[in-house]
Amino acid sequence: MNTASVNRKTTDVTSASIRPDSAAGKFLLAATALLLGASTPTSPLKEISPVIGDTPIISSVAESQFQTEKKQFKELSEIMASYSNYETAKQQLNEQQLALLEKGEARYTKTDLWDISPYGCSWYCGGGPSKITASSELSPIQDQKLSYAAPQAHDWSLKTAWVEGVAGYGIGEYLNYKFDKNSPPVTAVSIYNGYLKSEQIWRNNARVKQLKMYVNNVPYAILNLQDIMSRQTFQLAPKPGLQGKDADMYIKFEILSVYEGDKFEDTAISEMEFDGTGVHCFAKGTPVTTPHGTKPIEQICIGDTVLTLNSATNAIEAATVQATASRKHYLYELDFDGIKVRATDTHPFFYNGTFYSVVANNDYGVQTKALTVGQKILCLKDGVVDATVLKAVVKSETSEDAFTITALDRNNLFFVNGICVMAE
Repeated sequence: MNTASVNRKTTDVTSASIRPDSAAGKFLLAATALLLGASTPTSPLKEISPVIGDTPIISSVAESQFQTEKKQFKELSEIMASYSNYETAKQQLNEQQLALLEKGEARYTKTDLWDISPYGCSWYCGGGPSKITASSELSPIQDQKLSYAAPQAHDWSLKTAWVEGVAGYGIGEYLNYKFDKNSPPVTAVSIYNGYLKSEQIWRNNARVKQLKMYVNNVPYAILNLQDIMSRQTFQLAPKPGLQGKDADMYIKFEILSVYEGDKFEDTAISEMEFDGTGVHCFAKGTPVTTPHGTKPIEQICIGDTVLTLNSATNAIEAATVQATASRKHYLYELDFDGIKVRATDTHPFFYNGTFYSVVANNDYGVQTKALTVGQKILCLKDGVVDATVLKAVVKSETSEDAFTITALDRNNLFFVNGICVMAE
């Protein structure tokens, strides 16, 4: 933590004298896990390694620069808004302003550099846990208003963290996430390991080396974390994902082993955020192209056949719908040269090997580029693959029912109102 004077845990004599990575240490840790009720699977669990993402820059110097740029971006946005045409406005900017504009609104809507909240419509528009609990928590520091409770590992801020509260390194302690019945399926979890309030605090405190994951108290997998400050994303399940269809679902993460801190035995996790399917959609009434004409997207059912694009051969192929989803969303109306599609801001549109969306993201497992006026997108005209051009983008001011296809038995591109989009 950022203080060593109060609320530290009592040192565990065993963990202080025997290293957890020694043979004796491993024996003691295994025995501790059994005493704490950790289950032992009859067969080895699958082990999952992470995909490494961005590394936060959390120095005071970087934060000062960020706040200066944030103020400049606000002034730049006011200049852009004074022009009726976006492209005309860009022509009035100097190189420094263009560079600032390129960094994007998604960056400068953040509170600070520790803010990792999503921009636009993410999976959390319709998904996410309803309750987070922990087996233990480090006692709060009242005079500094510091809390280490379970929800601190899911508050979109790297300034806070969940810290286990038992003696030693917290082997066997866990976080438990509740997902309500029929909430959108979970496919991945992203973890910021350790306490990332500052680099010194991160090094002083222990980080997780392995987590044992349970689904409804049944052992599911071992997550192997790296000892780095970067985002670590674990693909937990293929689409459509993990979901409590008949009852609430609980996903638990239990500490199996740790990377020791330089100063303290407290083990911390700054953030643990989820991703999944079933939330990126199109407006009710959007026509989906099938072999027999079009059908409103809200009427598309599992087992229906739709036309898809084979991106490798550019051939049109029939595919069977395996899963669908619906949620309420704020949508954007996209005008493709007179053809209009109302979609969420993160849904990918396709053109010649590249995906585009109103807000650049990687929610679908592919990195999209920002979809701007003038961008070409593939479409289906009279049964032939062609291209159209985005003419305008307008954001809706009201939330409405929206629908999508989340899984197909082949390919992952289908057509809405003739426009080529990705199945979630």
